[in-house]
Amino acid sequence: MAVSPLDVPNKGPEFVKVTAVLTCIAFVLVVCRLTWKGYVQGRFAVDDGIIAFSMAMQIVNTVMGDLACHYAFGRHKADIVRTGGNVVLALKYFWLFQIFYKLVLCLNKLSFLTFYLRVFPNRIFRTICWITIGLVLASTFGFVIATIFQCTPVRASWYKHIPKKCVQNAPFRWSWAGYNTAMDIWVCLLPLPVLAQLQLDRIRKIGVMLVFCMGLFVCVTSMIRMWAMEKSTTTTDPTWGSFDALLWSAIEASTGIICACLPFLKHPIQKVLPGLFGSLSNGSRKSRSRTRPSYRMSRLGSRSGNGTRNVDADICGDEDDSESVGSQGPIAKNQIIVKTGISMHSEAAYP
Repeated sequence: MAVSPLDVPNKGPEFVKVTAVLTCIAFVLVVCRLTWKGYVQGRFAVDDGIIAFSMAMQIVNTVMGDLACHYAFGRHKADIVRTGGNVVLALKYFWLFQIFYKLVLCLNKLSFLTFYLRVFPNRIFRTICWITIGLVLASTFGFVIATIFQCTPVRASWYKHIPKKCVQNAPFRWSWAGYNTAMDIWVCLLPLPVLAQLQLDRIRKIGVMLVFCMGLFVCVTSMIRMWAMEKSTTTTDPTWGSFDALLWSAIEASTGIICACLPFLKHPIQKVLPGLFGSLSNGSRKSRSRTRPSYRMSRLGSRSGNGTRNVDADICGDEDDSESVGSQGPIAKNQIIVKTGISMHSEAAYP
């Protein structure tokens, strides 16, 4: 006689609730970002397309996780059959979840890296970004292929009782977790040395650096997932013991999308609620006006001759902010930009 899932320990509904909330938040933020970039600014960038594709993949990923929990995950192995569950279907959807999860994390990293390429003109930094993009693509491709063919034949990943050859589960999952966490930290910290050299006042520089450190939240969720994974690799009750790792994997994927969108929403919020940022912005400008009324000099020419870009405007979507460093456009090598209250001109820099 079948037993109701409500009569046995079942953490599956917890997964559905948490992932539904986070996926909806991520979806709303992506829609807001794309709406602002498309209808207000009139243009999209590569990182916008990547994060939109990541959101679509995350919706599929969430559905796969929900189905895995519907059929078995979150319940003890002994309770699955008598509650109408299906281990084969649960493991099949879990296998699909692992694939989409890795693809979403790859796209989230690429979104950050292509954003860096759009903002920073420094040749060395851009080279490092391109190398990192290559590493992310190559490693993700390798891990996805390994996930698909973790068992031979492939269907042995969910039909556990047929003759098969499979990779060792614990080393494979730990290698992915270690790579992913290390790469998250690297992508998050990558722009900080460049940001530290920006010719901005202290408050604004700290603000810009905090915006770029949004990825630290992804690093935190990745580390928590590693803690949860320790239990999943040693359990003898996989549908119950692996639940926390499954949950934190979904949280990590949605958090990455949310963090990738938050920096772009400052300007839209400022337009809708001008009082939220207005006092701080006006106070900062007045302070700069009092302390530096005559002129301001910034060495902006890069050694690569690539010119400069408006970092703060690229982040916030504010193309009209004349206070941001780099809004002057391309300049020649070894020049000094002199900004006065009346006009701006360039003079050759002498050694």
